Amino acid sequence: RESASDMAFVHLHNHSDFSILDGASRVSDIVSRAIELGQRSIALTDHGYLFGIPNFDLACRSHNDSQPILKQWEGDVRAFEAGDMPKEPDPDVDGAAPHERRHAQWMSDFAAWEKAHDIADVKANKPGPVIKPIFGCEAYFITDDQIE
Repeated sequence: RESASDMAFVHLHNHSDFSILDGASRVSDIVSRAIELGQRSIALTDHGYLFGIPNFDLACRSHNDSQPILKQWEGDVRAFEAGDMPKEPDPDVDGAAPHERRHAQWMSDFAAWEKAHDIADVKANKPGPVIKPIFGCEAYFITDDQIE
């Protein structure tokens, strides 16, 4: 169970340049800045429509698919499937961001393999995403059933 100090802050109300006159940030800049600040999730809640969502989803996927530990994990899985031992990467740099710790991922994959020599254990060791998108929309409701 996470304590209050361990819980991550997530911005749940963000407008992009798709919300004319209310937001000026490009979707890709919103995602990059959230990652830069170490946030694990970010929402996009433009006004009245979802036109920014495809760009938002692609920006998050782009960051997630390019993370070094994911590349390490993919290489380790290929090596174990081919009956080889994956090559040990250089040691991680002190202070490296979690998604940049290739050596730590290699050690984790190797430990998963050593447990039972089962590729399913290594595949289950896939690293999580750097950033998770939260899709939203700011909408307004009219409670009066008569519109003049």
